[in-house]
Amino acid sequence: MYSDEELLKRLKKINWDTPIPEAELLKMLKGEPSQDFEAYRKSLYIKIVNGFSWHQVRKMIAEDKLPNVLTDEVIQGLFPRNLREKYRYVQSLL
Repeated sequence: MYSDEELLKRLKKINWDTPIPEAELLKMLKGEPSQDFEAYRKSLYIKIVNGFSWHQVRKMIAEDKLPNVLTDEVIQGLFPRNLREKYRYVQSLL
């Protein structure tokens, strides 16, 4: 698992288009409640899975939280289509 500092650096790379502070994204990533930005949680997961390799995703998200991250809704939001198929397979293994 990456340190909080490393996670914040990586979150900054994918958070260029939202006004949400990276500290709030870090809370969401750790599974902590974030009332103001809860609606953004699914989008955060899609950005992480789309933006980083599987090995980096595993370092960013705790293994016990991966089944909650790789939901059908998140997988449907992935692009390109073949990436969806790869993550459906991963989802079936979790």
